[in-house]
Amino acid sequence: MNVIDLRDELYKRRIEIIEIGAGCVYYAEELAVDGEQRIYIYSYDLKAEEERVLASFTLDDSDHIEHFYAFGESIIILFENGSSRAWIIKLDKKTGREIFRKKISLIGRFFDCVPVDDNDLLIYTKADDDSRELFNRCLETTNSDTIANLYDLEKGYRYFMKDFKTAALLAKGMRTFKTAHGEEKVLLCDPYTGELEKEELVRALSVQLKESGDELRDNIWVVSKQRLIKAIKSGTEHIALRRAASAGLEGTVRFECLSGDRIIFRAKVYKSQLEQFFEMSASNGKVELMGDVRPHDGTARYFTDEKNGSIYYMTDLGGRMHLEGEIGSGADIVYPEKVGDMISCIDDRYIIADKNSDGTCAAIYDSRLGFTDTFEARAEVKGATVVLY
Repeated sequence: MNVIDLRDELYKRRIEIIEIGAGCVYYAEELAVDGEQRIYIYSYDLKAEEERVLASFTLDDSDHIEHFYAFGESIIILFENGSSRAWIIKLDKKTGREIFRKKISLIGRFFDCVPVDDNDLLIYTKADDDSRELFNRCLETTNSDTIANLYDLEKGYRYFMKDFKTAALLAKGMRTFKTAHGEEKVLLCDPYTGELEKEELVRALSVQLKESGDELRDNIWVVSKQRLIKAIKSGTEHIALRRAASAGLEGTVRFECLSGDRIIFRAKVYKSQLEQFFEMSASNGKVELMGDVRPHDGTARYFTDEKNGSIYYMTDLGGRMHLEGEIGSGADIVYPEKVGDMISCIDDRYIIADKNSDGTCAAIYDSRLGFTDTFEARAEVKGATVVLY
């Protein structure tokens, strides 16, 4: 485990971590300077232990919200205030040079943004006074009150996304990853409804559903990122997605985490009530059984750490918690419940936890020494690195 303590540098400063990199931590801070609000972007060199201002901005509207997206060589910043205008700025991570800067006009008011990569941003809008009639027509024909446009920074062009279903799935939470062959893929979760709600619905209406042919299907979709972007820009109305996992009236399927190019999911069969973990290789599509799911009730539950691709089984022992690595971890740790709410487990040894609900106090529990370090700080975790600030 590598602990980076930035409390001396960042103590009592209102910063937002943008990314924890291999040699740098990138963060933002808003400050009042000469009566105006400025946004500063910093890089902190972990080896030299030096902070550097990469860039700073003053916008014509101080009532704004910042969105930060980090990529391999760049940082994208989107400033919006819920209107039909937004600023997009792209910075070079090493030099702070502005690669792109533009104030864009939207159809409707800003609602959400999903970055597909360092060049293409999906921007979602909803109706404002000027566009209400257009959005009402959209709602009548597509059953969606949201419009998505893919903004290409390099070309400075906006593409209307015609596949409303895929647009909604991307907004709910897309995950990007690389296969063993280096191909970039996008994973989309498409559950029919909540797990308990679906099981109760199938149990109550099984005969009617079979007669009507309604499958109430859960899906986990995968698509090539390059193909997805190309389909959006070409105006495809129904983008072809590949099912990684699916379940209809027979049960449920839920995504758990990504581990390399393996997609880990959990499936339950209603008839037998058997629940199991599976993994699917995104490279060759091969699916393998990983094991049965243990009971989870008031004293036991699962914890999925998507940051390191591991799943843990947690049991409440009354004042103590028992953490066992279920998938991707060999952890077997008993720790005091007062350590806090677990954020992550590192090296199958250290528990990183929030001590209180407002996130201003963090704890690190060493299971080998049975010792807890408590810090008046926030904690950010990436892999085996913990940043305290």
